[in-house]
Amino acid sequence: MPVASNAQETEAEQRQAAIERGLTLVLRDPDQIAARLFAAQTTPQCFLVDAEGVLRYRGALDDVTYRKKNAENFYLAEAIRAVLAGEKPEKEETPAYGCAIVSL
Repeated sequence: MPVASNAQETEAEQRQAAIERGLTLVLRDPDQIAARLFAAQTTPQCFLVDAEGVLRYRGALDDVTYRKKNAENFYLAEAIRAVLAGEKPEKEETPAYGCAIVSL
């Protein structure tokens, strides 16, 4: 589940960003508890934890960047499919692209 941890973004800005990325649910993390727990550095940055609590993927949602608006690689979705199939994700980590998370 996506978590919004940037202290500078309003709830409306976070909601708009979620809509633009096709995300239907985003948990707000105004106190940055989740961000600190996973040592998140950028927003967005994704973390996939399996049913046993093991971190299986960390990194980018996809390969969209400021200059590249359309995704060709869907890293998180691929990792989810692998974990649900009982397999290890092909990519366990990718560089997260986004704005730095501003601390409180």
